[in-house]
Amino acid sequence: MQNFSIDGVEFLLDHRPGPQRGRSEKDRFILVKSQRVLDFYESLKPSAPKNILEIGMAEGGSLVYYDKLFSPTTLVGIDIRKDPIEALEIYRESRPHIRTFYGRSQDMPHTRAAAQSSFPDGIDLVVDDASHLYEKTLATFESLFPLVRSGGLYVIEDWAWSHRPAYQAADSTWSNRPALTNLVFTLVVMSAVCRVIEQVTVNDSLVQIRKGKGVLPPSKLDIGGFLRGKQLALI
Repeated sequence: MQNFSIDGVEFLLDHRPGPQRGRSEKDRFILVKSQRVLDFYESLKPSAPKNILEIGMAEGGSLVYYDKLFSPTTLVGIDIRKDPIEALEIYRESRPHIRTFYGRSQDMPHTRAAAQSSFPDGIDLVVDDASHLYEKTLATFESLFPLVRSGGLYVIEDWAWSHRPAYQAADSTWSNRPALTNLVFTLVVMSAVCRVIEQVTVNDSLVQIRKGKGVLPPSKLDIGGFLRGKQLALI
């Protein structure tokens, strides 16, 4: 495992499956991200987003990483797990700008409620690193993207899982789940017809959506009226 330190906190990059993955400890956090993803967040440092929301905290390493990298004003993490991440809770004891919410599924109303109460003036950066499932990720985007400030970023990590070799067999994990690629297609179409999605940038690790002006239409991400009468079938 690769490791590095920032201000006395050690980060270990661990990409193993959840049950095999290490556990964060005091001042030693597991970071479930590739170097390419870390390079992306490093590229945001000049703009220094001050209000950051992460959906899906894993072992808490990324939340601590954002705190060290950006020195945010408000930093919020939300996760479906019910048991608190002990190392993260110790870290944030003396940092009141960090809030954590446990036992909250990403696509449920209480997740939006936590975001609204934590960021009354809007969010600069949202990171969805939660389920990676199409339906839940779509619902989360439709719920939280309106809370992003104009010019802010909404990031969806690990969108390309369905195209990896491990998922090509008929009996593979999630073989019957729609690809997250469907959401990427939809966002690209929306960027052509709706000013609120200013830009969509894709690489093999993540999708970044820059917030423009205006609001999502009442139909949200329904692109049926922009396909020349054709169908965009789920893959």
